[in-house]
Amino acid sequence: MNGSSSFDAFVVITGGASGIGAATARRVVDAGGRVGLIDVNGEGAQRLAAQWPDRAWAAQADAVDETSMRAAFDSFAGQHADLAGLVNCAGLAQVPTPIEDYAVDAFQRIVDSHLRTTYVACRVIGSAIAQRGQGCIVNIASVLSFRPGPVLAYGPAKAAIVNLTSALAVQWAHRNVRVNAVAPGWTDTPFLRPKERKGERDLTPILNATPMHRLMKPEEIAEVIFFLLSPASSAITGATIPCDGGVVAGSGWAPYGGFPS
Repeated sequence: MNGSSSFDAFVVITGGASGIGAATARRVVDAGGRVGLIDVNGEGAQRLAAQWPDRAWAAQADAVDETSMRAAFDSFAGQHADLAGLVNCAGLAQVPTPIEDYAVDAFQRIVDSHLRTTYVACRVIGSAIAQRGQGCIVNIASVLSFRPGPVLAYGPAKAAIVNLTSALAVQWAHRNVRVNAVAPGWTDTPFLRPKERKGERDLTPILNATPMHRLMKPEEIAEVIFFLLSPASSAITGATIPCDGGVVAGSGWAPYGGFPS
């Protein structure tokens, strides 16, 4: 896929103000589409939308709250007739913490920021796509959907998104709605790089665990998301595609001396 691909449709992106959400918005607009950006950072969403007058709109909402999401979606009413896609990028990062030190409320906050936001957006916006009788939904999972790690809320929430994606793919197949997910690995997004610059995180272990030995770029994830939104993936539904530089595929190599050099 490239920027010349034609995509005359309206796509709503939650968590659209930065990172993978912003890269996806740019990819859709470059292809000729229009985007509605929903983010708790309303000012950031407005700044991004301002780059594309008449092709992007922004609304502030807490994606956990159904009422807030409905109000944001309703603010895009002028574009609803061409609604063809939903991309769920909202979610919070989690610091690795032992279960003994990780309060239930903290656990629930992270789970809600990923699983509940995905469910709410699918209920509010995905249902509208299903009523139209055609469209695509792309959810954001993670490599930790398949390989557990020390983030005891983030990983289970992302694993649940894979299950929810498959369930909705079957539920809405007869409505011509395809539902898929992408599972990014370590991606060069705003909440990763600042910690590295401040010396709070050494990326060497991450790079050593990635066969391609680099971070993924948001634009690379956006390309896969756009493929799943586009007619080019018309036979794909219920799938979760790793976009991880080989992390999942390479997880069994350590006992055999590590990755080939």
